[in-house]
Amino acid sequence: MEKAGPPTGQAKVKVYDFKRPDKFPKDQIRTVAIMHETFARLSTTSVSSQLRIMAHLHVASVDQLTYEEFIRSIPDPTVMAIVIMEPLMGSAVLQIDPSIVFCMVDRLFGGKGEWGKMTRQITDVEMAVLEEIIARLLGNLRESWATVLDLRPRLGQIETNPQFAQIVPPSEMILLVSVKVSFPGAEGMMNFALPFLTIEPIISKLSAQYWYSSVRKRPHTPIVASAGLDMAAEVLLEGEKLTLQDIGKLKPGSRVRIPGADRGEAFLRVGGRTLFRMERSNGGRRKPAHYAVMEGVREGGEQYFEAEEEKAEAAETESAVQRTIKDLGRELGASLAGMKNAVSALQQKQEEMADQLALGPQAAEDGEARGPSGVRPFDFIRRADPIHFLNLIQQEHPQLIALVLSYLEPQKASFILGSLPAEMRPDVARRIASMDRTAPAVLREVEKVLEKKLSVISSEDYAAAGGVESIVEILNMADRSTEKYIVETLENQNPELAEEIKKRMFVFEDITLLSKKDVEKILKKTDPELLLRALKAVEDKVKSFVWECVPKAEAEKLAARFKEMGRVRLNEVESAQQNIVNIIRVMEENGEIVVARAGEMIG
Repeated sequence: MEKAGPPTGQAKVKVYDFKRPDKFPKDQIRTVAIMHETFARLSTTSVSSQLRIMAHLHVASVDQLTYEEFIRSIPDPTVMAIVIMEPLMGSAVLQIDPSIVFCMVDRLFGGKGEWGKMTRQITDVEMAVLEEIIARLLGNLRESWATVLDLRPRLGQIETNPQFAQIVPPSEMILLVSVKVSFPGAEGMMNFALPFLTIEPIISKLSAQYWYSSVRKRPHTPIVASAGLDMAAEVLLEGEKLTLQDIGKLKPGSRVRIPGADRGEAFLRVGGRTLFRMERSNGGRRKPAHYAVMEGVREGGEQYFEAEEEKAEAAETESAVQRTIKDLGRELGASLAGMKNAVSALQQKQEEMADQLALGPQAAEDGEARGPSGVRPFDFIRRADPIHFLNLIQQEHPQLIALVLSYLEPQKASFILGSLPAEMRPDVARRIASMDRTAPAVLREVEKVLEKKLSVISSEDYAAAGGVESIVEILNMADRSTEKYIVETLENQNPELAEEIKKRMFVFEDITLLSKKDVEKILKKTDPELLLRALKAVEDKVKSFVWECVPKAEAEKLAARFKEMGRVRLNEVESAQQNIVNIIRVMEENGEIVVARAGEMIG
């Protein structure tokens, strides 16, 4: 056996890693990059339109690596959309950086597109509105793959933890398309992971040769054909000439001669005008009988383009007809668009006028926010317990909180804003003041998710019991010694609670429960100005009772002064009433007056 000699030439050695085999040739990687440049251009337009903010997307790189390397490189939490790649047997992953996600969410909720460096998990409301953005991105992906495959990608599910998105084994090779996304003030990456197992059936179609040949073979649809202008066409046989008398004699079963029927002659009429003369062909085995166009017909029935020199004129006429049809199509399209805009504007104006008539000036401000049924967004929150809604909303994006509060009545919105964490309140207030428009579809999606979550929280009706009002009612019915002991003990243990109980045990309106003699004693120790302010917000029967207790010498002066005071702030009235109640409480403790209790008589 002869031994092999030394190599005659220098061999080229290529390093090959069996743990990470190269399954995608450079030619296929370049083709995928070209395809996804189309995806980036389409997405630039759709994302900018949807968010109403200037966005820019471009392919940063296309690399092959293992799925495990990809998973390790992305942040946690993140947004990973599992994409079903029909008709391919397998899935892909569309991953979006949190900086881009929160920028888009902020913009969808009416913000300026701020990021805020948020690293929390995505909420259900944010997930719902993100699904619409991802759906549009997948539509762009389908169009960019059209030259290779009729891809029908659809969203399977969204994961926020990369470890829960194991669509292929960790060692499986993937093709990673990284798209850089830029917004004013924020930027990040959008990664599209294509496993080799998923695209293996069409791997041969990812060559540049196949891709360019597919582009050249794509049919170009004529503009006229794409306009889709349908017109009724008729094929007519010419009959004998009949007089009016002959036509009057016609009845079912009458016969009319058709001279051209034997020769197979007919005419083609379109739009009420005869255009072509036709002749019948009997056809054959493979071709059925039909009428073929032989020559055109001018106005008045004359024939044309029988001679060769007239064919050029016919072609020119046909071209002119096509141009006329295209011009007509454009004019009709512009007219229909104008009519549609006019109808929409008229409908909106009618709704605004109806709202103003029904609800007054406030409807002019709220008109744009009302849906087709005339109900403002988030109307279900007005009927909900503010505490339940607060627990639900305070973990959401500040822009979402601002969006919801801007639609609530001021009283409930003020309560929720004041109950938020102190560091969050200024940010939410700023966002309410600078609120931009929000798409109706986004409002409906947010409403649907929040209403569903709120219904779960408030599905059980808990019995309301206890509270300050409850203990006040109990103490009012208890004997004097028990009441005094409990209040004095609470003053040492919980002064704030004791003060609140004492305030509610006797209010200013309860002065009618006292005897007139006791009220006269109270008025002697009360500043007249304080009394007049306290009477500003009470019922007439309380005023009448107090005036009866005022000495006649002073009654007229106080009554005149009462009319001169005019309007008084509510907080001043409440303060005056509380001061008089405090005087009554001190006089009662000192035994100067008697406040009625259960089982006690007023002297």
